[in-house]
Amino acid sequence: MKKLLPLMIVIPLLLASCRLAKDLPGSGTSSRASSLEGRASQVFFHGEGRGLEPYQTLFARIEASIGFDLDQRYLDELIDTGGIADLGLVITNQYRKGDEIFLRARANEEVIERWRTELAQALQDRIDRIEELLREANLAYKANDDTITITRYLEAALVASGGPVGEKRYEPEALVTEAIRYIEPLQFVLTRSESASARTTVTLRRRTRLLAPRVMHAPISVTYEAYNALGALYEDTLYFNSHDSGQLLFNPLNAAMKSEGVITFALNLDIPPLPRDLALRVEEALKKVSIEFPYSLSHPFGPESIGLSLEEYSISGNLLPTTHAKTAFSEGSKRDGIPILDVALERAAENELEDLVRQIPKNVRYTIIGSVGVLSFDKALDDVIAVVSGSFILYDSVRSAILYHSQDIEAVGWGATREEATARGFERFGSIAEYLLRTVLMDVR
Repeated sequence: MKKLLPLMIVIPLLLASCRLAKDLPGSGTSSRASSLEGRASQVFFHGEGRGLEPYQTLFARIEASIGFDLDQRYLDELIDTGGIADLGLVITNQYRKGDEIFLRARANEEVIERWRTELAQALQDRIDRIEELLREANLAYKANDDTITITRYLEAALVASGGPVGEKRYEPEALVTEAIRYIEPLQFVLTRSESASARTTVTLRRRTRLLAPRVMHAPISVTYEAYNALGALYEDTLYFNSHDSGQLLFNPLNAAMKSEGVITFALNLDIPPLPRDLALRVEEALKKVSIEFPYSLSHPFGPESIGLSLEEYSISGNLLPTTHAKTAFSEGSKRDGIPILDVALERAAENELEDLVRQIPKNVRYTIIGSVGVLSFDKALDDVIAVVSGSFILYDSVRSAILYHSQDIEAVGWGATREEATARGFERFGSIAEYLLRTVLMDVR
């Protein structure tokens, strides 16, 4: 019994020293054991170095264990809080030896394994989706649906930007480069163009060494300058599609377009929310797929002037000597290349149309006859508000027919006085009336 007693004391001490040696860095354990240890449902990670190096080393070993790069915000969380909540990880031990800092962290092994599995599945899902999109792109290209091909490559790049993709050819930069390779051969061609009416046939072709097939179902934007109803210049854009024919037969739809200018046809592809540098590369490539069509409209009545008789009336119904509406109408017509001739028609109190048309000069075939008067006045802050209303007709003396009747047109003017508000209201009426005349001429053309 006396011989056994010393052994019973020595054996536990040896076992305790072995356990302590297992947890000390540089204790002779393998490199894997020094960076990753498992015990029951926990897993341990170590980090060492100076400054932030121990955190970065610890974080790199976590990534190596999971098999994927993690978001930078997790490293920031580790440095700021001493743990990563989503991984159930917390730094349990930290000590310094000279300039070196040593960290030891514990994480939930089940969570680490779940992350490893989920990230691997997400990687495979991304690869599967990218490959599906590229198959669709290839089929579309064979059917001359080049814009679908480009779109599918850009969609694949968006998928790839969501995380690791395994292969370099599936990385966002590579997929965007491939999309641009399909954009570069595209070229617009204009045929059967008529500058005087701004009509043309637009075809988008794929320029290759031997063939130049039409591109089907291409989204096309059409941009030109136009004037609004009050004479202000703006840029108007319409959207079309080349459909199954691979062509667009363009007829101007906006009567307010400038009488002389340039129409720009461009490929109108939506770019998915890619990283900004990649989106800019696509934008630059798309800008090159456009063509300009200069035009100079001629109104359907040729050089023949259109007569204009437009009178103004007070709120009490008295004929005014002012010409605000007529001046605004004439200025707009001159801007639009429509020759206007001032025609004086005597207005009696109860003029009938027959009395007015009999006064039209024999050398004038088309005449605009109209009037505008003040409906009401109001007050808004320091301004007087004037509401005016009127109408006009376009009359053809040769056919003795009214070609167009505007119905009632209302306009609002404002100013410091009634006279100023009335003048502005009449001017706005004249601008709107001239805009409507352009609509009529567009239909006639």
